Amino acid sequence: MILKKKIKDFLLWSQKYTETDMVYLARGGFWWIFGRVLIFLISLATLTAFAHWFPKETYGAYQYILSMIGILSIFALPGMNIALVRTVARGYEKMIYPCAKTKIKWGLVGSGIGLIISFWYLFHQNFILGISFLIVGVFLPFSKTLNLFLPFWQGKKRFDIQSKYSILLNFLAALTLIPVIFLTNDLILIVFTYFASRTLLEAILFKSTLKKIKNQGTEKETISFGKHLTLIKTISTFANRIDKIIIWQFLGPTSVAIYSFAQLPISRLQQLIPISSLALPKVSEKNVKEIKKGIFKKFSKLFLVSIPLSLFFILIAPYPYKILFPTYLESIVYFQVLALILIFIPFKLLGASLVAEMRKKELYIIRFATPSLKIILFLVLIPFYGIWGIIAAILISKIFNGGLVLYFFKRI
Repeated sequence: MILKKKIKDFLLWSQKYTETDMVYLARGGFWWIFGRVLIFLISLATLTAFAHWFPKETYGAYQYILSMIGILSIFALPGMNIALVRTVARGYEKMIYPCAKTKIKWGLVGSGIGLIISFWYLFHQNFILGISFLIVGVFLPFSKTLNLFLPFWQGKKRFDIQSKYSILLNFLAALTLIPVIFLTNDLILIVFTYFASRTLLEAILFKSTLKKIKNQGTEKETISFGKHLTLIKTISTFANRIDKIIIWQFLGPTSVAIYSFAQLPISRLQQLIPISSLALPKVSEKNVKEIKKGIFKKFSKLFLVSIPLSLFFILIAPYPYKILFPTYLESIVYFQVLALILIFIPFKLLGASLVAEMRKKELYIIRFATPSLKIILFLVLIPFYGIWGIIAAILISKIFNGGLVLYFFKRI
C-alpha cells in the first residue's frame, strides 16, 4: 500500500511539475539543446579514440566492466536523483545532503559485490579484471553519488547551470581519458582514469553546488520515495545493461566491442531526439481524452520524420564509419539494422500521453513487461544467433512495447 501511494504521489507530481516544465525549457532551451549536441560530439570523439588506438578485445572488456557497473549502480539508488528533482523544486534544497548520504550507504552494497567479483577473478588468476573490479568497488559509491548536482539544478529549473556543469564534466573527463587511450592499451589504467577523473570532477562540481544552497528545509518522505522509484526502474535498468554481459559470456570480448560500436551511436542519437521531454509538458496542460484525436494525428505525422530519419542513417552509415571507426567496419550492418529503432520514436508521444493521464496500471505493465521480454529473448536468442540474436531481441521488444503503448492509448 505504501508503494502504491508513493507511485500515485509521483504521478501527481509529474503532472503538476511538467505543466511548468515548458517554461524553464523555453528559458533554457538553448543550453538544453546545445548541451546534448556537445555531449554527443564529446562521446563521439571518445569512441573515435577507442576505435583508432585501442584493441578490440580490450575495448570489449572495458564495455563489459561498464555494463557491470550499470547493474551494480542500482544499489546506489538512481531513483534518488528523480526524488531530489522533485523535492528541490518544492523548495527543500538541503535534502541533497541526506540523499547523498543514503546513496553512499546503499552504494556500499554494490561496492561490496564489486569487491567479491574482484576477488573471484583474482582467485582465478585473471588479474586484469580482478584489479579493474577492485577499482570499481572503491569508486562506485562516490561516482554514483557526487553527480547529484545535476538533478539539483534541474529541480531549481536552472537548465543553463545544469547544462554547463554537464558539458564541463564530460569535456574534462574526455580530455583526461583520450590521451591515456592514445598512450596505453592498459585496461586497468583506462578504468582507473575513467573513474578517478569523473569522481574528482564530480566532487568539485558537487562542492560548488553545495555552496549555492539557500533554502535549508528538508522533506522526510524524499528518501523512501527515491528508494521506491529505484525499485520501479530496476528491471528496466537491468535489461538495458545485461546485453553486453551475455555477449561477453557466450561470444567473448571481441563480439562485445563490435556490438558496442553499433549500439552506442544509436543510443547517443536517440538522446538527441527529445519527444518525451517536449511532449509531456504540452500534453499535461489538457485532458488527453479531449485531444486524443489530435495527438493520434501528430503521432501518425511523426512517422513522416522518423522513417526517413531511420533510412537516412542506414544509407549514410558506411561513410562516417570508414572515417571515424575504420577498424569496426563489421559493425556497420548491425548499426544499420539497429537504426530501425528510430522508426519507433513517435510512440514516445503516446507514452507521454499515458503519463499525463496517470495511467498507473498501464504504465506498470509496459515498464515491467517490455524489459522482461527483452531479457528472456536475450537468453534464448544470443546462444544460437550471437549478435544478430541480441539485435532481433531489441527490435522485437521495441515492436512489443509500441504495440502495448498504442493499445493502452486507444483505451484512454
